[in-house]
Amino acid sequence: MFFGEFPVTVEQLECVSPDWSRDDLRRLQGCLTDHGTTLRRLSEHYSLLASESRLKILALLECAGEICVCDLASVLAMTPAAVSQHLSRLRVGKLVASRREGMTIYYRRTEMPVVPPLVLPKLEVLTDTTD
Repeated sequence: MFFGEFPVTVEQLECVSPDWSRDDLRRLQGCLTDHGTTLRRLSEHYSLLASESRLKILALLECAGEICVCDLASVLAMTPAAVSQHLSRLRVGKLVASRREGMTIYYRRTEMPVVPPLVLPKLEVLTDTTD
């Protein structure tokens, strides 16, 4: 866990009215570490959606089905190069797919949901071993 630039351990934090034991807090930290890849992937996916231009492109592709870069650029009042940059990021994120026909590249939405459910890994920490 980091506060500012310094790593802070569970032992260094003093809670006024602790609800969790230090062992439970350490297990929670371990769960975050165990699920780091999943959380990082979700973060990268949601960062794709943090651009108004990319959201507009996705909305247009949802309506049009398939459309070329130059037509997207016209509708969005952007340069084809700028639209291509956004489409490139969306393609890497698997939200759009493309096909080439001669010199023209057409884009369409993929089946991947734009907004996946925000289902965080279940952090199972407390296992009651006392009966």
